[in-house]
Amino acid sequence: MKLIVAGVGPGDPDMVTAGALRALDEADLVLIPHSRDGRPSVAAAALRGHLRESAAVPVVFPMVRDASVRDAALRERLEELRPRWERAETVVLPVIGDSALYATGAYLYEVWRGLVPGLELRLVPGVSAHSLAASCARRFLALGEDVLCVIPATAEPARIEAALRAADAAALYKPSALGEGLRPLVLGAGPWRETVRVDRAGLPDESVLYGDPALDPAEEYLSVLLLWR
Repeated sequence: MKLIVAGVGPGDPDMVTAGALRALDEADLVLIPHSRDGRPSVAAAALRGHLRESAAVPVVFPMVRDASVRDAALRERLEELRPRWERAETVVLPVIGDSALYATGAYLYEVWRGLVPGLELRLVPGVSAHSLAASCARRFLALGEDVLCVIPATAEPARIEAALRAADAAALYKPSALGEGLRPLVLGAGPWRETVRVDRAGLPDESVLYGDPALDPAEEYLSVLLLWR
């Protein structure tokens, strides 16, 4: 059996690649990510109109830091779905952004491989959030010998600051995780020539903030802070 983790971009249906659509069309089973409260994910919304209802089933991805809790929930759901996936040759999991960068598919694959040791993995790339954010801001992300750092704001602040200090340009994912600590941390690793924050890139309610307002506490989960020296 093969698990295909397909990146479907940041949520804009126009950003879903032909490769991802082909994988979905050929799949025996498509696992649709849902939040804990049952709402479809941004990835699912991007695929509206492209899914065969008969092949799609929901999978809740717990948004928790405790890996044991997350993995136990995924394992339980996989066992519930065993009658469906045991008959499948190809299963596709669409994920927001790119399939190889901060993708929830990695957790599902590791848990599933414990149940099916021979599980094959294939990754279909998608448009990453920082690439789209730079496009929305009409800025080139990095040029020539620029050192570009992609950093999760959920990391330890000391590690974030060290990465920022080493960077000529940086993309800070999920800046909402830092709350009031965002501004002092970023400024402490400066100086920065330009600062841009893009919330909900590619979606109808997209927001782009430039300069000092970009360092205000971010409430939006789907947010990327871009920095240039």
